[in-house]
Amino acid sequence: MLIYLISFYFFKFVIVNYSPGNIFLLALLIILPATLTATHNRAGEITYKQTGALSIEMTIITYTKGSSVAADRDSLDVFWGDGTRQFVLRDNSRTRFEPNDIKINYYIASHTYPGAATYSISFLDPNRVGGILNVNYPNSIDIPFFLTTTFTLLDQQFQGFNNSAVLLQPPIDIGCVNKLFIHNPNAYDPDGDSLAYELTAPLQALNTPVPGYKLPDEIGSAAGNSFTINPITGEVRWNSPKLQGEYNIAIRIKEYRNGNLINVILRDMQILIRACENEPPFIKSIDELCVIAGEKISIDIEVSDPNTNQKVKLSATGGPFTVSAPAVLSGPAIFTSVKFNAKLEWQTNCNHISDQYYQVVLRAVDNFY
Repeated sequence: MLIYLISFYFFKFVIVNYSPGNIFLLALLIILPATLTATHNRAGEITYKQTGALSIEMTIITYTKGSSVAADRDSLDVFWGDGTRQFVLRDNSRTRFEPNDIKINYYIASHTYPGAATYSISFLDPNRVGGILNVNYPNSIDIPFFLTTTFTLLDQQFQGFNNSAVLLQPPIDIGCVNKLFIHNPNAYDPDGDSLAYELTAPLQALNTPVPGYKLPDEIGSAAGNSFTINPITGEVRWNSPKLQGEYNIAIRIKEYRNGNLINVILRDMQILIRACENEPPFIKSIDELCVIAGEKISIDIEVSDPNTNQKVKLSATGGPFTVSAPAVLSGPAIFTSVKFNAKLEWQTNCNHISDQYYQVVLRAVDNFY
């Protein structure tokens, strides 16, 4: 069992035309220690990009138990939402194995719809992992795993293309008993549409919640135990877990354009809580910065760890890394002795102007194990 102690530092900013008072907003988030374990499906989501007036390219990403060979899926039966279905093969060139018995699977396919309308893509798999404390415990392995994404093909002439949001932070995270747990899916919408977030029950079929579902804060003592999501930033905050074990939650990511709901992604996420004693790394950076299109952003980052004999690795995700002329994170790319410095730089231009925030998540991982 590998256990990583992780810290997240996230900030967000908006690129605008010059106007006094436009600011770069910075907020500190630290995610405390964590781990992972589990019998087949752990987590996942469905996203897509629009490739034509009535065509999309869909991507399903599932996070499964790597050792569950008998339950491995080389294809998924996908329902396109227009009365048709298709077995979509896994793209094995993108398959990855991660520590803690995690396998990441990609299923990618294109589809053309009969007309501009609202559709729901979905798939169902008969196996979740076993032992999930808040899903039909102790028999979660018998509960199906169901994902769906609902989207609208718009009038091209007046409303343009509609791509789904991209969720840049993986839907598996780790935390410690009696420690504050914080997670952010770090969603980015390439069209600049506004996003909103809400908690919901994981599904076992269309419009059918899993049986015996409880929110994570309903497991264990109720004292000092609350589980919430920020509807604007997507920040999930659990203060604080009382029982070690495995939990699943679901997050709806809603996408709005001109005040109209046009997309909904259902992300099924896994959280593993352990009895951890190690302290996480610490990330220090600035609090506020004015950002004007055309300026070069240069942000100093300092990484340290209370356990000075450990080494730490820093990485970053966010919208600024996905656009043309992207941001660059410079600094050690491997586990490095603390403390050390890094820098995030972004030469902005007018193509980056948006009335929505760009959000960046810095992730520091120590080598405790």
